[in-house]
Amino acid sequence: MKDPKYYGMWLCVLALDAACLSIVYPLVAGEFSQLYLSGYVALVLLASCLAAAPLIRFLVTGWGARYEEFRNRLNDGALAFYLRQFWQPRTDREPALKIWPPTVSQGEVDAAAERLFGVIYREHYGRSVFITPMILLQVAIAFMATLFTFAEMGKLALPVNNLIVAASIAGAYLFVVSDMVTSVRRRSLNVADVYWYALRMTLAIPIGAAVSAASSADAGSVSALQTVAAFAIGAFPMDVLMKLLRRLASRSFGSGEQDQNSDQLIKLEGVTADIAAGMAAEGVNSIEQLIGTDPVLLSIRTGFPFKFILRLSSQAIVWRYFSDHGASLARLGLADVASIASLNEKLELPEDDPRRQQADKVAANAAGALQAGGGAAPDEATLRFLFGEICNQPYTRFLLSTLKHKNGYRRPRLLSAKPTEKPPEEPPKAA
Repeated sequence: MKDPKYYGMWLCVLALDAACLSIVYPLVAGEFSQLYLSGYVALVLLASCLAAAPLIRFLVTGWGARYEEFRNRLNDGALAFYLRQFWQPRTDREPALKIWPPTVSQGEVDAAAERLFGVIYREHYGRSVFITPMILLQVAIAFMATLFTFAEMGKLALPVNNLIVAASIAGAYLFVVSDMVTSVRRRSLNVADVYWYALRMTLAIPIGAAVSAASSADAGSVSALQTVAAFAIGAFPMDVLMKLLRRLASRSFGSGEQDQNSDQLIKLEGVTADIAAGMAAEGVNSIEQLIGTDPVLLSIRTGFPFKFILRLSSQAIVWRYFSDHGASLARLGLADVASIASLNEKLELPEDDPRRQQADKVAANAAGALQAGGGAAPDEATLRFLFGEICNQPYTRFLLSTLKHKNGYRRPRLLSAKPTEKPPEEPPKAA
């Protein structure tokens, strides 16, 4: 979904630069030489264009590639499952999606689902929502460049040494451009990132001044260490910088920093401490929150691949039923709902089928592994019941519909074919 019309945002960038120069030029035309004015103009143009290039490139090509990543996974019926799971009030206003299971043809359901998904996606992540933060970022860059130029030429007296000013602005600018290029390369740039970039450039000088003052015993001199510290702090990622500021504040007020654990997310396969921290930054700190969060929006906000988010959600459903015993199932290859659904289908085959006999052995081994793990572990009959409950969950049916098999994408049952059997009751103990 390449959209060349967003190349026109270069005109917006140049218009902002022209507006900045038209305001500044009458103020300094009689005081600065042509050499200084030419350097200032080149600095503003170069800084603004270098920061705008990755964003414009993303809007032209990367945004469409990101959209296709979701659509390639949510097709052949999976999109309708997704909308019914996370956007049911919106689907209730669509005639083709209001009644479930649908009474119209599958083609009408898919067309209505694709149309609704496009509307929702653009509301939360459309190209147009990037325009406002981009303008703010360009204004912040031009303002910082102007501020430094005036201070260096002696036309503006700042309470901070010019070396600290230059180092702080340069460090913040390095972070903004480098982080933007990395996000564009990963196709994970979102609107909140650009707002953070604008805030980072605006606060570059105050943050550098605070670090410089905290690391100096003599307020009248500026050492090389202070300059390097101001540059380094400016180049720190925002989450690291916020942790440092909270730590400094806690030390100043004599309070300790409390560690926050992300429940059992770290126990899921493929989750590292950094990934858990990224999830926590978006308000996902537990298994239940992961299951209850829209996977599309979570993938957009965290920048993680959509397939990876679905994989974690699939594991989270198993952990919801088995808690710490899920690790024992993972060692048997039953870590997610796809493997459990495949096993459950074989358990429903006739007893003389070789696949059913093999599935019975796997279920018995799984029950034995849970019992060997200690604690309140279910027996084999209860384990089979829980497997059936997992397969009948609406979220499970959505996840199964996103999996591609040899004959195309899997389309699970809209409703359970038969009611779930009750777990067997324990026989009364003998007196």
